[in-house]
Amino acid sequence: MPQGAQLTNIAIGLCGSFTSRNNDLDGYWSIGKLRSLADRHGRTAVVLDLLTSSIHPSSSEFATVLARYRHLLAKLAGLSRIRLEDITVAHIALDFAPAPWPRISYYKPQWGDQFTVAVTINADGRAAGIAHHGGYCRAHDPVRECRSARP
Repeated sequence: MPQGAQLTNIAIGLCGSFTSRNNDLDGYWSIGKLRSLADRHGRTAVVLDLLTSSIHPSSSEFATVLARYRHLLAKLAGLSRIRLEDITVAHIALDFAPAPWPRISYYKPQWGDQFTVAVTINADGRAAGIAHHGGYCRAHDPVRECRSARP
């Protein structure tokens, strides 16, 4: 049976990659696009389920992001010698209305609103791995943003 520390390592790896500015969708930061998805549906949260490759609120636009992180989950599980079939929960939850935290000289128009990410990995209902990250983002706006030129 997987140990909690192994699952936490997987959660930390997923969380770090997901919150990275290299997590893009069509050249734009995925978290900004997820913020736009939440706003369109009048929600403050978005949940990605990596096991079922689904997102709530639903959107087919994020299929490549779901596939990328399901593949990363499988890779990290394999490196930890955990079978993907043993993982029962693999969620990435974004909260775009978290309890605020203080920031010295916080400039909201430039940084955007605060958000949090929680990655939860469970196996066999007994062991759990959780990782958290907080940051700042605005809703996706192609007029204000530069598209990534990375291949």
